[in-house]
Amino acid sequence: MNEREILKHLQKSAWEDVEYFSNRKKEERERWVVSEFLSVLGLEYHDAELQSLEQDNKADVRFRNALFQVKELPDPNLRRGKMYKDVYKSIKEATSLQDVLLVGDARDVPPLASIYELVLEKAAELANSETYKASKSGLDLLIYATRTRASLIQSHEIKGEEFSDLGWRSVSCVNSKQAVVLFSSQFAPVFILEKVSKINEQKWLTKPSI
Repeated sequence: MNEREILKHLQKSAWEDVEYFSNRKKEERERWVVSEFLSVLGLEYHDAELQSLEQDNKADVRFRNALFQVKELPDPNLRRGKMYKDVYKSIKEATSLQDVLLVGDARDVPPLASIYELVLEKAAELANSETYKASKSGLDLLIYATRTRASLIQSHEIKGEEFSDLGWRSVSCVNSKQAVVLFSSQFAPVFILEKVSKINEQKWLTKPSI
């Protein structure tokens, strides 16, 4: 493979990233997050069971009797769309491999943090927003933590009472190594109730974010 062919291959791959992280692929990304969560929990399911809901619905993905509201917890000030577009533009305009800049959008390194504390903060913020006040009791909040420099959730951190007053039917988190149900009300789907406070682990996720 010569240099021109490599550049063509890189350009195609970069454009696929731009497309995947575009608004029109949002539903696909949300279904993928739910599928990763279920897989790490050890649940058997068919892809057809993951159904994206209409935009005016407060839930993003229905799975059996679960209604997932999917939210990402990324690095602060991350502009992922711009980052992938910049990489694509760099490759497209390159005349040699030396011209290619793959770094993308530069940003500050985030301070050390705890995924558990960040998820609790995000769950509280969303619970207090007008968007979910009337519907959160029937929603299963699923937070996908892509934040870097953040410690994994530890068993001793999980305190269901910290989430119970927020009003969600359940609150869960999936990150690059774990899937954890942090809180579940008695009205949550059985498969969620059965996994409360159990830390399920895997080695990695296959896509970077939603």
